[in-house]
Amino acid sequence: MTQAPPPKSTVEQRLSGADRRIFTFLEAWRRARRGSLVPLRTDFDPMSVPSLLPQMWMYRLDPVRGDFVCKLAGEEVNAAWGGSIRGKTLLEILGPDDHPIVLQRWKFIQRVPLIHYGSAEERLSALETRIAERLILPLASDPETVDHVLGLSLYRISAANRDRPPLVPEDIVQIPCAEV
Repeated sequence: MTQAPPPKSTVEQRLSGADRRIFTFLEAWRRARRGSLVPLRTDFDPMSVPSLLPQMWMYRLDPVRGDFVCKLAGEEVNAAWGGSIRGKTLLEILGPDDHPIVLQRWKFIQRVPLIHYGSAEERLSALETRIAERLILPLASDPETVDHVLGLSLYRISAANRDRPPLVPEDIVQIPCAEV
């Protein structure tokens, strides 16, 4: 008699079509939490998932600018944007069309806090031929200050459906960290 597979967690159910690398990245973030709702930035070691370094990125919310600034970006992320994005603001990277909605989403990720998954169909206006499957996770500078977002973007070249609007809410799944 064969045993039934263990039941899937709520996160696995909600992200059922996600690339396995998404789950590997999420598990590294979970381990870094060390019992906290959101891990400290210093507790997340990117080298715990070395195969994902090229697709990884991190931004910090600069309260003076009111915008996120890229702190690190892997080679594949930089290639998708046509060069290094380190040190640039979210507005400089995305442009004025996509910036307001992404800024709003990232601030919401920090405020709730929650994990944010964008399906492989989600695209940004500025990326004509690349679409990405993304996982965005909150990080904290200290136990009271959730001011970073950590992400994994799995880019692929694709003939983007120009009839489909970018950043469609149906393409995302958000799960509060308290449920993860």
